This record gives sequence, structure tokens and C-alpha cells, in this order.
Amino acid sequence: MKSINLYMDESGNLGSSGRYFLICALEVKANEVKALGKRAGRIINRFKIKYNIPKAEEIKGWKLKDEQRIELINSILYKGIKIRYIILDLNHTTMLLKKADDKNACYNYLVQLIVKKLLQDYPHLEKINLYLDNRSVKIGNRLSLKSYLYNKLVLESLEQNNEVSRIEFIIHYMESKKCYLIEWADIIANSLYKKYNSKINDYYKLIKPSIIFESKFPSKTFGVNEEKQLTTKAINAKIKL
Repeated sequence: MKSINLYMDESGNLGSSGRYFLICALEVKANEVKALGKRAGRIINRFKIKYNIPKAEEIKGWKLKDEQRIELINSILYKGIKIRYIILDLNHTTMLLKKADDKNACYNYLVQLIVKKLLQDYPHLEKINLYLDNRSVKIGNRLSLKSYLYNKLVLESLEQNNEVSRIEFIIHYMESKKCYLIEWADIIANSLYKKYNSKINDYYKLIKPSIIFESKFPSKTFGVNEEKQLTTKAINAKIKL
């Protein structure tokens, strides 16, 4: 395999509210993009007709009702779809995330971790296409992500005397309503996010068989206080019984 595509979107936010921020990537082989893109379009458009959603309106994961979400997840998890995601616990990051540059650095770092694992899985890749929603420009700087990936994944490896193959990173910023696979990424990202933000595991269980990489960051302290609170509640409940 010489080339691969990642269609990426996020759920949550970096600092203004909520505890978690999640980035999801749908991994699609280059030779499957055309067919899968057409399938994504058919599924999205049929869904809009079924639920009387205007053709020009974008389907957003956070707006979906339970039965609609399950219907779309089951349609999206078609053969060939692979999912990678990383989730950040904002309570345990050392970055303040108050300024745009801080959020940009954090966003780029998380994307880099996803791409780094991709390169470990496919060491002979020559090209990676990353498709991101234009909304991500508010978080990540479209001029810095490509350079950052080269610095972290190529130049630093060379400095450490690691063997590095020639690799090309191509960043595509698109309107999500014009890219059905990014819409899919949004739906999956929001569904995974509910496992952590709302403690709803049903959607995660549906998606799990297609997940090939999941990472909680930072790994040592992710959800620590939350787990202690749940344990305390469980103990208290037993005492009352």
C-alpha cells in the first residue's frame, strides 16, 4: 500500500466547556475512495429523504435522535471502514488552552499521534491524504499542520537515527457538507464522544469492531478523578443497602 486517506472530524472542544475532546479518523484505502464516497452519498441522501431533511442541510452527529444515530452507524460500518480515534482529558492536560496558538499546538499534536500510529502500522506508505472539516481551521492552523507532521514524524526520526521512508503529507480542508466521508467522521466522532461525555456506551459497542486504534490521552491520568467518584458512589450505594 503506497497511499491512504484519513477523513477526520472532532467532537467536544478545547477549553471553553466540557471535559473531553475527541478526534476521529476514518481510514480509507486509496483504491476504495471513489466507491465508498458514492456509497456515503447515497446513504446520506436517502437518510435526508426518509426524515424530510432539506437536501442542502448538513447532517450533524449531535442533532441525531437515538434511532437515527443507530441507523446511520449500522450503514456507515461497511466493509473496508476502519476507525482511529484519540480522546483528550482536558482536566489532565498541562496546557492552558486559553489562546488560539495553544489550541492549535494541542490539536496538531493529537493529529500527529494518530498519524504516527498509522505509519507504524504501514511503514511503507508514501503518501497520506488528510481530509479535515474547514471548521477545524478555528482550532488548527492550516499552514502549520503539514510542517508539524514533517517535523515530528520525519525530521525528529532522522535526528534519532531511525530509518525513515520518504513520505508526503497532503492536507485538504473541505466543507463537510460537500464531503460525505467527513460527515460520516462527524457522526462517528460524536457517537464515540458520548461514551466519555455522557456515559452512553451503546453506540461505542456498535462501532468497536471497526476500531483499529483508540488512545486516551494522557494515558496515565485519563479519567482518574472521575473513576474515583464512580467508585465512591458505588461504595455508598452498597452501604445504604
